[in-house]
Amino acid sequence: MTTPAQLISHGADADVALDERLDAIKLRICQTGDVPGASVDRQLELLDEMARFELGRFLLVNRGLNAEWTHRVVTYVPGTIAAGSLEHEVFEKLPATLATRERFGIFRNELQALLRPGCVMASVPCGVMGELLLLDYARHPDVKLIGIDLDGEALAGAAALASQRSLSGHVFFHCEDAWRSGGLGELDVVTSNGLNIYEPDDERVTALYRVFFDMLKPGGWLVSSFLTPPPAISPQSPWNAEAIDQTALALQHLLLVRIVEAKWNAFRTHTQTARQLEEAGFEDIRFIDDRARMFPTVVARKAERR
Repeated sequence: MTTPAQLISHGADADVALDERLDAIKLRICQTGDVPGASVDRQLELLDEMARFELGRFLLVNRGLNAEWTHRVVTYVPGTIAAGSLEHEVFEKLPATLATRERFGIFRNELQALLRPGCVMASVPCGVMGELLLLDYARHPDVKLIGIDLDGEALAGAAALASQRSLSGHVFFHCEDAWRSGGLGELDVVTSNGLNIYEPDDERVTALYRVFFDMLKPGGWLVSSFLTPPPAISPQSPWNAEAIDQTALALQHLLLVRIVEAKWNAFRTHTQTARQLEEAGFEDIRFIDDRARMFPTVVARKAERR
């Protein structure tokens, strides 16, 4: 079983009790003082509200999302949580949440279109593997699906979802580091979401893309994603301000940056991502933006043998 310290998205802080984490955050808020748009009292009020619902507590302790919570966020049905609470705002209003959910839908559309008879597809890291397990395989009963993740709990969640979808006989799991994934030249499609956004080292991200390239057959496809930088961080930010609720964005900054100090803060532009993929060997690179242009999907191909 993977130790929490090996996971870059979540888990390294999981042994810290919630009360201890709350005390540390309160101290930090009080020491820093008022911030634009929020007094110390308002920040402490938001902290208290976050501690009242399950996702809020998980974020406060872990500062990132695990497989289960990522799946719950992307498959959330609007209207499930009653309006008027901070939990409702987090699930239905925050621009990052909306972009993440839209990205998930784009992934499913792109992956569904890539299905072929006898197709071999892998998700790295797979998490609960919803982007593959929730596809329609009625016309492709001979598909083979591979889930690779360093988190044993994620693999267990994916196995449970595969069973629910009657796909257990088609899915094979491997508990291993994404940068050391095997299956050289065997796959038609590799899909990957949520790992590069936690990795600030550009060289390591390019190396990850090379691993995906090596896993694919000639002519195979990669479906991935990345977070773009906000305007406050980069003048090259592609964010579409007209598609973003600015009030919700301000709340998001308070919650995720100021209070939680979320770990998913490795931002890259379309140009940077295209360059990294090209360095890894990919071609035919195509971007599909979410409405806010916060969490684009990128599709790239490994060339056929000449």
